[in-house]
Amino acid sequence: MDHTASDNVKPTEECHEVHIVDESDILVGQLYSSRDQAWYFYKRFAREHGFRVSKVNIVDRHHAHTPVIRTGCKTKVVVTITNTKDQWVVSKPYQKHNHALCTPAMTPFMRSNRAVSKADINEATTLKEIGVGTSQVMNYLRQQAKGCHNVGFTHKDIYNALQKDKAKEIINGDVNALIPYFDYKKHDDLEFFMTYSIDESRALYNLIWSDSTLRSDYTCFGDVITFDTTYKDNLYGRLIMPIAGVNYHHNIIVFPTAIIADERAMQRAINTVIPYAKHKLCSWHLSRNAQANIGEPKFTVALSKCMASWWTTDELIFTGVQLFQNSMSKSIHG
Repeated sequence: MDHTASDNVKPTEECHEVHIVDESDILVGQLYSSRDQAWYFYKRFAREHGFRVSKVNIVDRHHAHTPVIRTGCKTKVVVTITNTKDQWVVSKPYQKHNHALCTPAMTPFMRSNRAVSKADINEATTLKEIGVGTSQVMNYLRQQAKGCHNVGFTHKDIYNALQKDKAKEIINGDVNALIPYFDYKKHDDLEFFMTYSIDESRALYNLIWSDSTLRSDYTCFGDVITFDTTYKDNLYGRLIMPIAGVNYHHNIIVFPTAIIADERAMQRAINTVIPYAKHKLCSWHLSRNAQANIGEPKFTVALSKCMASWWTTDELIFTGVQLFQNSMSKSIHG
């Protein structure tokens, strides 16, 4: 278990410098009946002392772990199983921070201290069903808990929880109609392809399909393809991923189409099947993020010009550095 810096979820509150005392002696030798019990104890310890924690599992790891480190803090607690294999013991605590710790008012908003319970989801879902918006739902929960610090999660947390819960809510009638239809298409079109998977609750998880025409188009025009996951189904929250290309007439044609529950699955598949593929960033998303985070219209226009220009690498770097320096100078001097 190690930790990272806390999220700045409330700009009006600030972390504060404290006199840091190494309390490793309190932790070392502590015994727990399970690893989860040790985790919950350390979470409570971290909350009381103003930092957040995250779990790192080193058992049966098949790839290197890449933690999110913002300050390079080495604070950690190592929990190992005892020889009797029925208890867990703290063996290597290290509690010297290299950063400011957070005030008690801030600790409820740190990621490791936030969680949306099933009761919260049920209450929010009921409110949504009668036409209450997500923002109003959060306001209601905030008033009910007598303060945002007592709610236990943020507006974004409840929004993500509702989306995730909705994504699992696949109506049986729709699936029972779709799968037999695709099975019928297999008999009608010998080259029709369809495969799907279900999750532990036997709800539809992933689905991909393609017919003979689409497969033929891919054979002819599949040398350059694009994956677009910006479309989302409003009812189930699933990502709809059309795989598209361009024909000889510069018309967009769609190859196989997939419905996926986890966008990271696409990234893993591309790394496996097309290991030499290059991941490119979308200029539209870059411009939108620049506008949202910087808020300087001239900067956004200049950034778009940089991305659209046919410059050499050196010219682009030089212009980018100038753009950044001008932006920083304006933010400092107003």
